[in-house]
Amino acid sequence: MNNRLNNGIQHPRHPSLDNLRRGQLNGSQSHPQLTSVKDDGNHVRFESTDSYSDGPLEFIIDCVLAIIAVMTAFGMATILICLYLVVRPFSVPVARRLSAQLGASSWLDSLALLLPNVTIKLTGDSDVPSPVGTSILVSNHMMDGDWFSILMLGRCVGLRGTIKAFLRNDILHLKKQSSDRSLTRAYSAQARPSRATSQSGANGSPQRGSGTGVNSGRQLTSVDLSLAANFLHTFLEFPLLYGEDYISDRESMFQLLRSFADRNGAGAPVHLLLFPEGWSLYHGEDRKSVLARSNEFAKREGRPQLKHLLLPRTTGFNASLDSLRESSPVVYDVTIARRGYSGSPPPKSELSIISLYYMLRRKYPEEVHFRIKRYSMEEVLSDSSWLDKKWAEKDRLLHHFSRHQSFPADRGFCRYRVFESRTHSLETSIVSFFRLLILPCTIPLLMLLSIPILLTVVWVWLAYTTFKLLFPDPDDTEGQRRAATRAAEDAGETTASESNTGSTTPFLPATPFVSPMPNW
Repeated sequence: MNNRLNNGIQHPRHPSLDNLRRGQLNGSQSHPQLTSVKDDGNHVRFESTDSYSDGPLEFIIDCVLAIIAVMTAFGMATILICLYLVVRPFSVPVARRLSAQLGASSWLDSLALLLPNVTIKLTGDSDVPSPVGTSILVSNHMMDGDWFSILMLGRCVGLRGTIKAFLRNDILHLKKQSSDRSLTRAYSAQARPSRATSQSGANGSPQRGSGTGVNSGRQLTSVDLSLAANFLHTFLEFPLLYGEDYISDRESMFQLLRSFADRNGAGAPVHLLLFPEGWSLYHGEDRKSVLARSNEFAKREGRPQLKHLLLPRTTGFNASLDSLRESSPVVYDVTIARRGYSGSPPPKSELSIISLYYMLRRKYPEEVHFRIKRYSMEEVLSDSSWLDKKWAEKDRLLHHFSRHQSFPADRGFCRYRVFESRTHSLETSIVSFFRLLILPCTIPLLMLLSIPILLTVVWVWLAYTTFKLLFPDPDDTEGQRRAATRAAEDAGETTASESNTGSTTPFLPATPFVSPMPNW
């Protein structure tokens, strides 16, 4: 029994996955959706995704749920904007805590109800991330949308809304660079077309495209996704990671990261999520050729050659360590794999909110496996090739998972910790859902009621002030003192005005001995 729990090979569903892959290679028609897929299993279907169809009823349900999700997003935006304008000018840590608890956490709870359930399995030898303090989570990239399962895992273990993922400006185009800087970058790319420096963490692929380094085959990010990422960067402070222009724009990112660790911002827990591989930089390119170029560069530089992963880029990782050094952050090595993973590179997808929503609703796996290991900052800094070693270990773990559909468990640990994204803390999710859903509907009502309320307050104030002026209270000593002071000021102004006009009022002294009048 312990052996079954340790390796998971004899689980009832696992052999069927092996038969499923063999049937796909042999052209079996038992699963027609799999037979039409090429690239050696790049788009592996799961048991739950076969039940979905593109009928009119499913389309209507998807549209209704999308509208509800947009309404909850407006509710979250209302909360975040109000906190940004009202609370943040006085206390940044309080604004960050409230934004995480009332805004981001509530919306994640709502998404857990609207999207299909995801079973999250955490290996028994994993270290559960602590919700206190600052930490850095480095994870491999398994599929587009794997950040969703990490956010759901953080929601289940107590990291409610405090996970902040790095955003890539060279993909999302959130900030336009100046023309001089663009010309400088274009000239540098033309002068060094095959440069690959270890400082920027390049993975060995040649410069993409000509001139500005943009590949003509790379898919462009949609406007809606760029707007959403800009909102996350502004109000939830997701760090913005620059690509080839990192040197000239790193100060803005360093300033934000340092604010998470300084004395003013240390009151709010922050957990930075980073995918060092950079698969998103190669949308529109063949994933196998990108992996081959990465291994060529690894062989040339003496770095580990990987079968399932790209070499990690160290830009964001080093920036996080340098900026959070004061708070001694904890580094979590996160390895993620989906059920049915066969060792193939991540599949291609479009960069838009609509495609992400369709993927989360229809193509997201039912079961995701995690293995998390905790390391102190001293352990990471003591080894200059720590990230490369961990990626080589991840590659071995993924190879084992592709064969057995489970991670190898250490001796003494035999049970998975299982979380269900939809049913976990269900009552909290329901309260958060209705709060975000009702809040946008109450804004027009509040604006409508604010007009008569404001007029009523103004009229009451005017009536009260007029009454106090016409009928002063005789027992009001403060009012009498103010009236006397006002009368004295008026008298002083009258005397000054008479002296200025040259009046001949006689001078009457207190004693007759110094009188200037001759007839006294």
